[in-house]
Amino acid sequence: MAREGRTPLEVHVRNLQREVVDTELLAEVARAAVAAEGASIDVMGVVLVDDARISALNEQLLGRTGPTDVISFEAEQTPDGGTEAEAYISVERAAAQAREYRHALHYELAFLVAHAVLHALGWCDGHPDARSRMLARQTEIMEPLEARIAIADI
Repeated sequence: MAREGRTPLEVHVRNLQREVVDTELLAEVARAAVAAEGASIDVMGVVLVDDARISALNEQLLGRTGPTDVISFEAEQTPDGGTEAEAYISVERAAAQAREYRHALHYELAFLVAHAVLHALGWCDGHPDARSRMLARQTEIMEPLEARIAIADI
């Protein structure tokens, strides 16, 4: 999966909350999302946190109050000419959304990782039409991984 003339995407998933999560699955989703977009992020960090941590980050980084499911920004160029991005995902929010949408936790986490990667690649979801396109793209990215995602929740 190496991009032409470049090393493969390096994904680091850090779990900083209590729920046991298949971090390798989430790394696979991040790699699949970048590959599906034909993009070139060199390093992607995904940090799994609880609602308290994401609330603090939401206030600090975005000036918003309360928890959110994902915080991700467009990838930035590094001094050596590479690109890197980082995303924060609340596992508590993901669990609540999984219950609400009646699917498994790992499916919701995978969906949020795909969402975070798309934001890192410049996608925006501030307008309803843009959000619909983004959600459809997330679903397309995840389709080839659905069997793997289902196994994670067994």
